[in-house]
Amino acid sequence: MNFHSTFRSSCLLASLSALLLTCSPAPETTSIAVATGANTPAAESAPAAVAATTSNRLSSIRDMDWRLHNLDLAGTRFSPSDQITPDNVAELTPAWLFQHGVIDGVSNQTTPVIVGEIMYVTDSRGSVYALNARDGHLLWTYDVTSLLGGGRREGYIFRHRGVAYEDGVVYTAAGSFIFALDAITGEPLPGFGEAGQAPVILDVLHQKNPDVETAISVGYWFTTAPQIYNGVIYIGTTRSESHIAGGYVLAIDAKTGENLWHFNTVPQDETEKGWDIAGPTWVGGERNGGGIWETPAIDPELGLVYVAVGNPFGDSTLRDGMNLFSDSLIALTMDTGRLEWYYQQVHHDVWDYDSGNQPVLFDMEVDGQPVKALAQASKNSWLYILNRETGLPVHPIIETPVSTATELVGEEPWPTQPIPHKANGERMEPVSPVFPIDIPAQHMEANTLVEQFTPIGPNQIFAPGFGGGANYAPIAFSPQTGLLYINAIDQPFNSGRNPMGYFSAYDPTTGELIWRQIFEGYGQAGSVVTAGGVVFVGTGSNIAGYFFAYDARTGEELWRFNTGAGVFASPSIYVIDGREYVTVASGGGDRGRRGGDLILTFALPERN
Repeated sequence: MNFHSTFRSSCLLASLSALLLTCSPAPETTSIAVATGANTPAAESAPAAVAATTSNRLSSIRDMDWRLHNLDLAGTRFSPSDQITPDNVAELTPAWLFQHGVIDGVSNQTTPVIVGEIMYVTDSRGSVYALNARDGHLLWTYDVTSLLGGGRREGYIFRHRGVAYEDGVVYTAAGSFIFALDAITGEPLPGFGEAGQAPVILDVLHQKNPDVETAISVGYWFTTAPQIYNGVIYIGTTRSESHIAGGYVLAIDAKTGENLWHFNTVPQDETEKGWDIAGPTWVGGERNGGGIWETPAIDPELGLVYVAVGNPFGDSTLRDGMNLFSDSLIALTMDTGRLEWYYQQVHHDVWDYDSGNQPVLFDMEVDGQPVKALAQASKNSWLYILNRETGLPVHPIIETPVSTATELVGEEPWPTQPIPHKANGERMEPVSPVFPIDIPAQHMEANTLVEQFTPIGPNQIFAPGFGGGANYAPIAFSPQTGLLYINAIDQPFNSGRNPMGYFSAYDPTTGELIWRQIFEGYGQAGSVVTAGGVVFVGTGSNIAGYFFAYDARTGEELWRFNTGAGVFASPSIYVIDGREYVTVASGGGDRGRRGGDLILTFALPERN
C-alpha cells in the first residue's frame, strides 16, 4: 500500500491558466432540433455573458453527495441541484484540477464519487485517490498496482470507471479483486478478504476448477464500478473479447468479501442457473463471451438487479443459435441471483453489438397507466424501453427479417432482429445512424454499403461499426423533463472517416426523438442532468475533448469547454454549502487509446 497522510496539491496555477485559455475554437458541430425547440449553429449557440449577479443564488439543495457510479441505484444520473441554470451556465469556470500521474495508454474513464467534502477517483489500474472536494488537494492514496496479481497479462489493457461508497467504506474493483478501504483514512477494511482485498472472481472459478491460479490468467477481470445496496456488492466480470466461459454476475458480502451467489451469463451446463433456457441456444463447440462492462441497476422494491450483457466470442460457425444470454438485458433476484426475465437485443451476434452501459430505471405513464420502466441503448444503435417488472416491451419491438446471405462456410445467420418502434407503430429513430452516411467518395470505389445486420463479408461498409452505437455511456433521465439523454457514436465500419458524436433526448412515453446534437469526436461519455434544467456531456477526439452544457428541454447549446484531451468519462455533480460543482475526467484520444489523468471541476464564481 502506498498511503499518504500529507497533502499533495495538483492545482497548479500555471496548468489552470492554460486550461482557462482552452475555451476556444470548437470542432465542427451540427445542431438538430426535432419536435421541440430550435438550435442555432454551435459556434453561435453559447449566449452572451450574463450579469455576474445571476450566479449569486445558491442551490436549493444545501449539500449533495454523489455516492455511486451513476448517482443512485436506478442509474438516473439526475441531480436535484439547481444553482446552475440555462441563464448562468455560461459563467462556469474551472474551480480546480487534479492529475494523479498514471497514464497506462487507455482513456481516463473514472466517474468521481463524492461523500461530504471528499472526492474519490481512480486511475486506470483501480488505485484510489481521495481529494478535498472544495479545492482538489490530495488527502490520501491507496495504490493497488503491486496487489493485482498476474501483472499486465498479454493483451490486457487496464481501464477503470470508479468506486462505490457505503457506510464509511470505499470499494474499488481492480484487476480481479475487490478492495475495501476506510473512506477517511484509506486503510484497508479489517475482515474484508485478506487485508481488505478479496479474490471474488477466483473464489467462484475455484468451485469448478481448483487449479486456476489467477482469474486474470484465464480472462476474467473488472472494468466496472461496483454497485452496492444494504451491505451487498453487485458487480459483473468482463471480458467479452476472450475465451471466457460466460461472464459472472456476483453478489458479495460488503463486510467479509465472501461470495453470496453468482450467475453465469452463458450457462455452461445444467448446474448453472438459466441452463434450461440458454443451453439449447448454443449449438457447436463455442460457449464463450457474455462479459459485463458496466454497473448494474437495482430496484429494491421489486428485489431485482438489472444487468446488460456483452457479446458472444469465438468462431461463429461453432455457435449456431441465438446464443443466450449474450447481448441481453437480464433481471436477477437480489437475494439468490435467480433469473426473473431476459430480453435479447441481438441474436447470434457477429458485429460486436453488445450492451455496454447500465440500464436506467424510472417510472412513467403510458396511455394513463403507470409503468415501471427500464431503458438501455445498445451498440447496435437502438433504444430499448422495457417494463422492468416483466421484461416485456413498453412499445412494439418487432422481429424484423434481415439478410442471411453469407459466404462463410458453416455460418447460420439468425433470420430476424428485434427493432424498436414508437408507440404510434412507426420505427423508432436510432440513437446513431444504422446505415452508413458521409462516406468519402474515394473510399467507395472498392467498397459496398450494406444494410445493418448483413452477415459480414469482404469490402463492406456498415453502420454502426464495431465501436457502436451507444457504447459504455450511461443514459440520464430527468423526472422534470421526462426525457432520456443518450450519447452515441457514428463511425461506420471501414468508413475511412473520423467519428461523430450523437447526443439525443427521447420521450420514453412515446419513443419519439425530441432533440439531437451532433458533434465531432466519440460520443462515448455518459451525461448528467440537473433540476436547474442543464444537461452536461463530453466528447473525445484525436485532437481534443469538449465538455458541453445543453438546455435539457430544447437541446440548445449553452456552453462548451476544451479540456485538452478526449472526454470518455461520465461526469458527476455535487453541492457543498449551496455551491454546485460539476466534475469530469479527461484523457484519451482515438477511442481512448491515448491515456490521460486529469480531473477537472467547474463551478460558478463564488458569491461576494
